[in-house]
Amino acid sequence: MSIHPLDRSRLPALRRLLLDKAMPPNSLGRLSELALHLAMIKEVPFSSLSLLLFAGDHGVIKEGVTHSPQEITYQQCLNFARGGGACSLFASLNGATLSVIDVGVNHQFSPFDGVLDEKVGFGTRNFLEGTAMDLSACRKAMEAGRRSVGKAVEDGCDVVAFGEMGVGNTTSASAVAAALTGQPVRCLTGKGSGLSDAELKHKVEVIERGLALHPSRDAVSVLCNLGGYEIAAIAGAMLEASERSLPILLDGFVVTSAALAAFHLDHAITDYLIPCHRSGMQGHQAILDAIGLDAPLLDLSMQLGEGTGALAAWPLVRLASRLLFQMTSFCDANVTDSTHLLSELGLV
Repeated sequence: MSIHPLDRSRLPALRRLLLDKAMPPNSLGRLSELALHLAMIKEVPFSSLSLLLFAGDHGVIKEGVTHSPQEITYQQCLNFARGGGACSLFASLNGATLSVIDVGVNHQFSPFDGVLDEKVGFGTRNFLEGTAMDLSACRKAMEAGRRSVGKAVEDGCDVVAFGEMGVGNTTSASAVAAALTGQPVRCLTGKGSGLSDAELKHKVEVIERGLALHPSRDAVSVLCNLGGYEIAAIAGAMLEASERSLPILLDGFVVTSAALAAFHLDHAITDYLIPCHRSGMQGHQAILDAIGLDAPLLDLSMQLGEGTGALAAWPLVRLASRLLFQMTSFCDANVTDSTHLLSELGLV
């Protein structure tokens, strides 16, 4: 399969349809633009969101890049699968389906834990000691992401979002972003779950050493050398979702680094990405810019990850997808067509 770029020749007809709605032209601002974008993907209202949360551990934590102990990864996966955490709360309140998927957690889950088993490995290697993953493992993680999207579609979803869980994954995400954008590491690296200024400097130095150790800059090599199982899975999942013409609700820093890798594999993926929020993490906007995306829908200084930014924006996306198809027109509402009057005056 391949990603089909959106047919922008349909845009004028969609704009005319929007201008027929019983409201002043452009009065819904960016919601109207979002409605047009969604309609170019599919001319239907969207109603069923699946959040696929991929989890994996990172060997680079040996370098002291986080204060969080590694066991938090598996503990939070269990928490999410049982309905705990912000992502579960947001998903429940928004009627979204949440799937917690183990692709690389350093823990063996029970079949009764509610965590889906797509395990490729028990955490990546420290990328200062070698490649984080070998090529076959990276490809397996990407295929796990693809399968997960296929299963979500079989279960009835028409929109997907991705979340992540993995202690140390902001370090890997920053390394991937720096490798693929060529921007200075310090511009793409934040304090994660809470580092001092000195510790942030050390984190930057660790990533810079990783980039020097692994000079290849093609997307798959970058994922293998510097990434994480969950980052590779999300990249593969995004490619699958866009090949299936699904809107992808783009979350924060780590998920966007995976989107950057997917973008380097197929630029057409940009058409299917809906940037949901601007993360409070250093460098997120730079990655969005590198992909060529519009301004995110929300800017709430969130930096939790887990897909929470995408879930927070889902009500806006769902609403926007209905404007063209469920809002009354001037004719249907028996309201004088003020847009037509403005058009005759040359003001629209």
